[in-house]
Formats: sequence, structure tokens, C-alpha cells
Amino acid sequence: MSARGPQRDGVDDLVRDKSRTPAMFDAIARRYDLLNHLLSFNIDRRWRRELVNFAGVREGERVLDVATGTADVAIEFAKRTGAGAIVGLDPSAGMIAVGREKLARASLADRVTLVDGDALALPFDDASFDVVTIAFGLRNLPDYRRGVAEMTRVLRTGGRLLVLDFAPPRGARFMVQRAYFSTLLPFAGKAVSGYGGAYRYLVASIRDFMDEGGVRDLFGSHGLAGFEARHMTGGIVMLYRGVKS
Repeated sequence: MSARGPQRDGVDDLVRDKSRTPAMFDAIARRYDLLNHLLSFNIDRRWRRELVNFAGVREGERVLDVATGTADVAIEFAKRTGAGAIVGLDPSAGMIAVGREKLARASLADRVTLVDGDALALPFDDASFDVVTIAFGLRNLPDYRRGVAEMTRVLRTGGRLLVLDFAPPRGARFMVQRAYFSTLLPFAGKAVSGYGGAYRYLVASIRDFMDEGGVRDLFGSHGLAGFEARHMTGGIVMLYRGVKS
């Protein structure tokens, strides 16, 4: 596979084999933040702030942000909380490079450590963190169950796991969302990034993602109690939290 990622006719293959997604994100890393803000009408900033607020980080707690991308969530934790250590992990070297540049510009490199790594084999000891988050990344993992198992493993007892992601657009009330995802979003993504495949993949990955009941069951099967779900922007985006028991 070339460094530019999968070709147009390989989107379905990419959904089936998500181990190839890091190359796709490398291809769009430099335009990723701009597109997120444009395509969400800047609401994505609010979604991430809500995630950080819902995490309830206390002074000195250790935070891990999995699939950190260009480190937006990690930066929010650094700006808005008194976390003692903040680590962001992502398999895309291109995204991590952009994240490090952002941390340097914000003078936050001493607060946040970025690591190139695999969410399915986290390079951390058991019970290393008080809070683990993953924003718009769980549906990109090749194995949801293994990903949640790993994130739970590195949580201490009483630690919180938070998942922020799109809800699959099902039912009549999501007709506008489906139309936006299937037409305007891929077109705009290609126009700005030059690589429309990533945004066709986005549509397909959201379509096939778990609903609230699926996430609840997944959390419960890994010993995460006190399940909570928040619907945002009319249910387009969901925020989930569970506590390691």
C-alpha cells in the first residue's frame, strides 16, 4: 500500500481490515483539524470539552487518551484540569507529529507526552491510569472488545473509561444526518484534503458502529460499572462513561 493510503475502491476493504487505517490518517494529518472544525461546523470543540468535563479529573490524576490523533483531547485535559500526567497514544506517526507541533505552540509539551502505539496492545502496566479516554477512535479499532479490554486493564480500580463517538444514524429522525454523511461530507473532505477515501471510510465506519446498547454491553462485559450515556447534538454524537469495579 502506498503512503497515500487505500484507493477509492478500497473503502469497503478498509472497513473490514482496520489495521490499515494508520496509513489513511497519515495521508490526511495536515488537514485533519481543519476538516474536523469545518465539517462539524466547529461543534467538535464542544464535544471534546464535554468529554473532559465528564471525566471529572482530580488534581494529580493520571490520564491516557487513546487514539489521540493530533492531541486535541490531551490538550484540553492539560488546559482544563490539574492532571498529574497526560499521555496521548496513536498509531499514526503523521498525526502524532502534528500533535507535537501543537503542544509546542501551546507551551504544553511538558504536560503531555505523545506515544506512537497500538490501542490493542497498550505499552503500559496494569492499573497505570485514573482516567482513560478515546474520542472518535473506538470504531476505528480492528477489535472493539480487545480495545476496551486493554483500556480497562490499564485503569486502576475506581478509574473511569470514557468513549466519545458518533452514533449510527438509524431511524427516520436521522434522515438529514444520513444525507449529510453520504453526500456532502465525502465531497467536502476530498475538496479540502485531496483524499476523499478517508471520508467515505468515515461514513461506512459510523454506519457499522455499535449503538448505545452495544456499548453498554461491552462495558459491562469488562467489569465497567455505573454506565452513563449522554446524547449530544440531537443524538448524532454519544458520550459514554463507566467505572472499573
